[in-house]
Amino acid sequence: MRSNNRKSIQARPPGWCLAILLALLLFNGCAGKQPWTSQVADEDEAFLIQTFEEMQQRDASCFSSLDAEATLVLAGPGSKRAITGFLQLLLPTSLKFVVLHPLRQPLYALVSDGREFQSINTSLKEHNIGKISTLAAQYQIPASLLSDDWGYWLTGRLHEKRATIEAIRRDGSGRGIWLTLQYQGAPNLPRNHLLIQPETKQLLTRILVDHQEETIAPISYAQRRGQEACSPLSRVTISDLPYRSTLTINFTDILTDRSFTTANFRLKVPADFTTQELR
Repeated sequence: MRSNNRKSIQARPPGWCLAILLALLLFNGCAGKQPWTSQVADEDEAFLIQTFEEMQQRDASCFSSLDAEATLVLAGPGSKRAITGFLQLLLPTSLKFVVLHPLRQPLYALVSDGREFQSINTSLKEHNIGKISTLAAQYQIPASLLSDDWGYWLTGRLHEKRATIEAIRRDGSGRGIWLTLQYQGAPNLPRNHLLIQPETKQLLTRILVDHQEETIAPISYAQRRGQEACSPLSRVTISDLPYRSTLTINFTDILTDRSFTTANFRLKVPADFTTQELR
């Protein structure tokens, strides 16, 4: 018989695998040295703006669903932890991550539409539900990170049509050009800094900035699988996290031809699991 008990709970302290999931979804980083230098010459601005617009048009035509095996590695001074599972995305907001134990059986599953979440812990036979904002509040995660754009950030895609370019500057290490974008009316993250490579038309790094002009953390996109315009990423790195930690996400067995719908991002709850609502 299915358990109909629904309890209101305070979130229990997560295990390390859930902690890494939270780092993936809702990290809070530390400010570092600004990597850009001088403004580009006036005569170069028109070309760079046109290049950026072409990159946006290309990305708008790319895949909206991603299915891949993902290994998350959280490394800091004297420590390194990793979990493996599969990640599914439906841009812009739907996410599913299933953690597998060494025998490849599901250990923990999390789905979110950017507003609410479901999770299943198979060892405890628990099904948890609630709002992402409540989860963030209990773990003191800044509200500035509650964004609808996580799908774009994790796939290295541009979605900047509602933004205006504030500044175009050269990279201090010669890697490319930095564009600072202002998002009018954005409730959480009003500004991003993007490092692009104009010759290859690739996004290399995205830096998120909150309303207090504090840097959250840089997201770097170092490797892509293939040379085609819409080739998926094989690695995403989030650096400058608390305690000098770095989160690396390695993607393998990547499929981009799936046609996911929101129905794919709901968990089937076994009959003998207890549902608990996070409040």
